[in-house]
Amino acid sequence: MNRRKQALMILAATFAVGHLERQVMSVSLNAIGQEFSLSDTQLGLLSGAVFALVFVVCGIPLARLAAWYPRRIIIAISVLVSGALTIATSGAQSFAHLLITRLGVGVGEAGGVAPAHSLIADFFPETRRTSAFAVLVSGSNIGVLFAFLVGGIVGQMIGWRWAFIIAGLPGVMLTILVWLYVKEPNRSKPKPSDLNRALLTETLHHFWTDRSLLHTLIAVCVTGVVTYGALSWNAVFMIRVHGLNIAQAGIVLALVIGIGGALGAFFSGRLADRLGRQDARWRIAIAGLAIIIAKPFVLCFLFLESTPFALASFAVSASLATVFWAPSLAYMHGRMPSELRPMATAITLFAFNIVGLGLGPTVVGALSDHMAATQGARSIGLALSFIQVCGIWAAFHYWKVAQSMAPRAAVQ
Repeated sequence: MNRRKQALMILAATFAVGHLERQVMSVSLNAIGQEFSLSDTQLGLLSGAVFALVFVVCGIPLARLAAWYPRRIIIAISVLVSGALTIATSGAQSFAHLLITRLGVGVGEAGGVAPAHSLIADFFPETRRTSAFAVLVSGSNIGVLFAFLVGGIVGQMIGWRWAFIIAGLPGVMLTILVWLYVKEPNRSKPKPSDLNRALLTETLHHFWTDRSLLHTLIAVCVTGVVTYGALSWNAVFMIRVHGLNIAQAGIVLALVIGIGGALGAFFSGRLADRLGRQDARWRIAIAGLAIIIAKPFVLCFLFLESTPFALASFAVSASLATVFWAPSLAYMHGRMPSELRPMATAITLFAFNIVGLGLGPTVVGALSDHMAATQGARSIGLALSFIQVCGIWAAFHYWKVAQSMAPRAAVQ
């Protein structure tokens, strides 16, 4: 295995571990809520807005460091911090304790994502970049798989606290692999004369003046409302509406999102690069197309009474849920100078998490509380259905990006 493929596999593993640490909270929400007597709004804050706050506050300063210092070191430290704080969550004795540890996990994850995206963009040329990002995104789906397996099965058997201990251990161990085996490729850096120039300002200028980049950023943000709303509440929906226990919900989500989502992300990336050789517009259009195809299946999942048919519909929609990431990241990094790529990722994640993670879980929780008196257990399903309009909005922006591109073959 050559150096860049080895690095890609290790970075995909860091994404898997990061999503394991993040999403183990989702499948544990019901148990945590019962133990601490929390409302759906509080649970939404715990799984969404609180994590998003620290993630975005720390993301931009850490991305600026990644423009100057070895990215593997930043990633290694970040993976260690998030793993340690995930383990610390197991000792929480109150809602305040849970908030503090989730803040710490957010700090760790904030330092790992932007440098990893930047490394991938430097390792792979444009004609292979979407596929490379698809592998990275597939890693996040694998992390979700293990999150729901660990959170569901371990949570059912010996409690949610042990689930957090087991979820945090891989990150602590993965730190060594990142430190030893991820090497820095050649890249351009800001000039010494630019030390006092704000990389943030320059990168924002690129987003603002390049309308296709702006459309892509908006699309990613509004898709995040649906993505994080669903990730945080799908397990609770299955438990309350379809009568699954925590282990059953965890297994379903692990198989569907983990395996189905990973396969969807991986093969859509390969397909986008293949079609892009004939018409470059496919590299971004495939993101919007996947969103549109998924919507009818999402609604079937939320409103069908039959559990088998509802879960089958969920399987189809989940396989398309993360398709948007690889085309979006590849497109944005392809239009950014190398030295601005970490900051571009940080800005994208800042917006994605403020809008998606900050609003999605919290809005769904608040809407569910509002409708609970009249709709009962179905209030979660209705709340999840209301946010699907954000997906249609995102598809419109992806269409605008594809429309702005010339119908030419990509450079071989």
